[in-house]
Amino acid sequence: MAEAVIIPGVMIVFLAILCYNNILFSILLVPYIPFYVKERRKKLREKRSWMLNMQFRDLINCISSALESGYSIENAIREGYLDMKLSYDEEELIMRETRMIMGKLDNNRTVEEVFLDFGERSGLEDIRSFADIFATAKRTGGNLIQIIKSTADVIHTRVELKRELRTVIASKKYEADIMKLIPFGLLIYLRLFSPDMVAALYGNLFGIVFMTIILLVYLLLCKISDHVVKIEL
Repeated sequence: MAEAVIIPGVMIVFLAILCYNNILFSILLVPYIPFYVKERRKKLREKRSWMLNMQFRDLINCISSALESGYSIENAIREGYLDMKLSYDEEELIMRETRMIMGKLDNNRTVEEVFLDFGERSGLEDIRSFADIFATAKRTGGNLIQIIKSTADVIHTRVELKRELRTVIASKKYEADIMKLIPFGLLIYLRLFSPDMVAALYGNLFGIVFMTIILLVYLLLCKISDHVVKIEL
């Protein structure tokens, strides 16, 4: 929590000095802190969702293998958890979720219920789709082994496709981040080596209004840039 306040705090002080030449104008930029905190939390949620999506793919593959070995679905989940322990730390999100699933099964909840609940809590389309397909298969007496294997293959394909897209777009995100720094780099350069060119922007009402408009436009463009290179899970 402290980091979420300190970082934007340092940023607004820097911007106040760079854009207004007066640290007191940091007060004008304080509304940026909630915006930064909101965006930071959003990115953390997206990162968490992406990691959970990949981990769920691995869990389903482990469950599918256990089912093919003759285990019941309940025992296959437990075997899948043991297999996952070989690759994941017990505090990983998917491991905690799997322990929660096993705990609910021990309390006589049905497998359909726990997967549907997991899908709703995760908010991930792959998990919700799997839970819906699994629940339908249980009600209609479908071939669970084949259905889970087919669903696992579909999830694996989707995750790999998203991974490739993220790799391709990663360079574009890096370029976008560099572009975001260029305006400030130019302003720093002008203030250091050609102060007369920007002197008219400081110490007067016109400069304050102009810089404020520029900052608002800059934030808008940053938002558009982030949206362009965003990948929905």
